[in-house]
Amino acid sequence: MRLKSKILTTWAEFEALEDRWDELLTQSDADNLFLTWQWINCWRNSVANPITPYIIILKENDHIVAIAPFYEQTYQLVNSIKYKALRFAGDQGIGSEYSNFIVNNSNSEKLKTHCWQVLLDNKKHWDFIWLTNIAQWTAGGKSLIEALAKINKLNVHQRTIEFSSSPLNSLGEDILPHLSKSLRTNIKQTQKYLTREGEWQVTTSTQPETLATELQHLFTLHNKRWQKAGLQGSFERRPAMADFYQQFAQVALKKGWLRLLRLEVDGEVQAMQIGYVYKQQFLAIQEGFNPDFLAGTGQVLRYFSFQRCIKEKLQAYDFLGVYTDHKRRWLAEKRQGCNLFIFSNKVKNTPFKLKAIWPTGRYLKEL
Repeated sequence: MRLKSKILTTWAEFEALEDRWDELLTQSDADNLFLTWQWINCWRNSVANPITPYIIILKENDHIVAIAPFYEQTYQLVNSIKYKALRFAGDQGIGSEYSNFIVNNSNSEKLKTHCWQVLLDNKKHWDFIWLTNIAQWTAGGKSLIEALAKINKLNVHQRTIEFSSSPLNSLGEDILPHLSKSLRTNIKQTQKYLTREGEWQVTTSTQPETLATELQHLFTLHNKRWQKAGLQGSFERRPAMADFYQQFAQVALKKGWLRLLRLEVDGEVQAMQIGYVYKQQFLAIQEGFNPDFLAGTGQVLRYFSFQRCIKEKLQAYDFLGVYTDHKRRWLAEKRQGCNLFIFSNKVKNTPFKLKAIWPTGRYLKEL
């Protein structure tokens, strides 16, 4: 393979990739929503502080065959040594999962190996790479890690993380018979109680002109739920996240990806859920419910969400990161993924060889 590499460091160069980006993504072994050009574009437009991209592209006969999208981030070790890190584009503040390189599937491992080699050849530009939420059980996740293992001069610390997803292929027209007796009872009883409360329904948002207002309902319900527990909700802690949701939801609605469900009682929204459908998978992104209303309302909304997925003949209801007992009760299966901390053989990186230091701990912090 006669490959030429180039590193893009401006967003104007990123914008010029739009058509080829998603075309290549559909040909890759890691095609997922979080790697789409639209997702990353909305992310970079919503972050509070300016960010510098570091995007590796490989060309064969002037045709782009690989994209590895990173951005630059400065860190400091124990308030002394500064490090320039590369992080995966879109990895903070918006709930991205399944990081990977976008390469042609016919030469996946070779192209990914070449991307890692380009990173090593340009190690003067960075000190370490922080790569999160890799779907290690997939072909794309495996090829990414196997390609990295071929570059001996890159040191790697790996940490296992969990994901969870409920397969839908084996279910009939209704998920209810497959759930535990206690969960079935809860859903049925709550629906009866809802009927006593008034006229209720579950609807889906489809109008672009009302989408911003409906998303604000979601933010309010989500924050209210966590405030009841004495904590701050995600949208309250991270205003940039709310901005991203507003931007990307409009794009997703036009693309047919958006699924924004709401449960109303007598015209009042009591629970909401936002997710996206991509490659026959439903991605459950965020939820909110009124903690002062009827308990179990959120479970009823999830039941209707599952039913919609079954009617759409989707293959899975993906809960994404973290495996919990609540997700297990909804038939979720545990999946194993990983985070990678990668560094080259520099003197200043010696502490990373002596101790497994992660950029999520107390020693190594973002600036």
